[in-house]
Amino acid sequence: MRNAGKTILVVDDASEVREIIGDVLRILGYSYEEAANGAEAMSLIRGRRFDIVLCDIRMPGMGGLEVMAEARKIWADIPFILITGYDRDYSYDQVMAAGAQDFITKPFTYEELKTKLARILKERRLAGENLRLLDDQVRLNKKLSTVLSVAKDLSSEIDFDRLFPLIISKVTDVMQAERTSLYIIDQERGELWTKVAEKVDEIRLPLGHGISGLVAATGEVVNVRDAWELPYFDRTFDLKNNFRTRAVLCAPITNRSGERIAVIQVINKVGGGGFEQVDTDFLISIASSAGIALENAFLLDELEASFEGAMRTLAATVDAKHPLTAGHSQRVTEYALLIAEEMNLSESEQMVIKYAALLHDIGKIGIKDSVLLKDGPFAPEDRAEMDDHPAKTRSILEKFHFPKRLRQVPVVAAYHHEKVDGKGYPYGLTEESLPLGSRILAVADVFDALTSRRDYPKYLNAEMMGFEGMPPQRVIAILKADSGTHFDPTVVTAFLQCLPRALDRYRGSHFSDDYVDAMLIALGENPRGETDR
Repeated sequence: MRNAGKTILVVDDASEVREIIGDVLRILGYSYEEAANGAEAMSLIRGRRFDIVLCDIRMPGMGGLEVMAEARKIWADIPFILITGYDRDYSYDQVMAAGAQDFITKPFTYEELKTKLARILKERRLAGENLRLLDDQVRLNKKLSTVLSVAKDLSSEIDFDRLFPLIISKVTDVMQAERTSLYIIDQERGELWTKVAEKVDEIRLPLGHGISGLVAATGEVVNVRDAWELPYFDRTFDLKNNFRTRAVLCAPITNRSGERIAVIQVINKVGGGGFEQVDTDFLISIASSAGIALENAFLLDELEASFEGAMRTLAATVDAKHPLTAGHSQRVTEYALLIAEEMNLSESEQMVIKYAALLHDIGKIGIKDSVLLKDGPFAPEDRAEMDDHPAKTRSILEKFHFPKRLRQVPVVAAYHHEKVDGKGYPYGLTEESLPLGSRILAVADVFDALTSRRDYPKYLNAEMMGFEGMPPQRVIAILKADSGTHFDPTVVTAFLQCLPRALDRYRGSHFSDDYVDAMLIALGENPRGETDR
């Protein structure tokens, strides 16, 4: 019957009235319970929730208005129809103002009671539906707000290394998943790879293999409650790591052209169960934002790779002019970056130092070969020309359009022969005027010059030091002795701290094993011990 499951409480001190109402309710298909007074009614109301209470307004002890007031303390929205045989004592407006849903006077007809009950139940049903719709709207608004927030976060990050874990953490959080993996599609190699998969190491797999591989190959979303039921699911990871993959939701990520560039996969919904359609819609929305962010990051990586390639090619022109010094700019760059890392410089500061180190000697392409390759001490006019190469470096580099974050590269590179006491060249700047990057380059540049072989002898204060790299003890002594005059003491200290790592990096290539061991001994290190601090 239409009204099955609806239970009415009939409260009246007159048994014949309760019987009449009960007959009507049975005919209409309602179940009901009876109470002869307010106390009995409250006892029943405390024990269960009724769909409607039909209550006499006048009863000995607790009247209908009091019953309604007390019942509302237990069930705030319980509907009441108050019944009276004395309509002159209670007006419709008074009863409704007290909170009743309706008012009926004795005697009443079958149709009258039927209509009032139907109306109130319909109002309650609509109110419930409206509440559910409101809750759905609130949840939808919350999800939309989350999608917009995630989109904003992703669009603000263009660094690939930071974007990867950002996507992972955001998706895991908003999807309420145990684990999320982000796979990049490599069409040329026909495989997927993930740089970040939460709680697991890097994974590589062929296109079409497993759930993520299938999504990458077909572009279709996969949503399954138990992955082990899929014939193409690979259980190897689960068995190896004592893990149980159940619910999996996997969606493709495309770029602006609609090309699939990645796959996002969430595993095991927190609390159990599977991912619903709303979760699928949500993940697809996030995947759209992730696609734009990843494409931007890929483009930036390509631009930076092209830029770095151009800078390294430019630096190689100096090596090509003087083959024996080949690798000098690269080694100076390595040393300078080790120092910068030791000094906890920011990523942007390290980028400036990197390119300044690579290009610090580019001005030498403007120096005559007769001077650049001279075998012996410089004549005054030769020294003047050689000392001008940092200014030439600056002049050349200032013609390049460096990105905003690299605008200081020409200046940092041009000051690498300046000294903190103001006796360097070509500008004679003191420590206060020298960028920290230039002070770092000064140490790195001199160290490589002292420790590298040349086809012309080294001279120190008119003393000829030979063609080979200086003895390690002498190199360390020079760095320490010139700390505070030529070099920034804090930079020298940082370099000596990270020098074992630099030596280990070039052991067996630029430096012989014996030379590295001797240098470590000069530093007070055990050459057979751990050199990586």
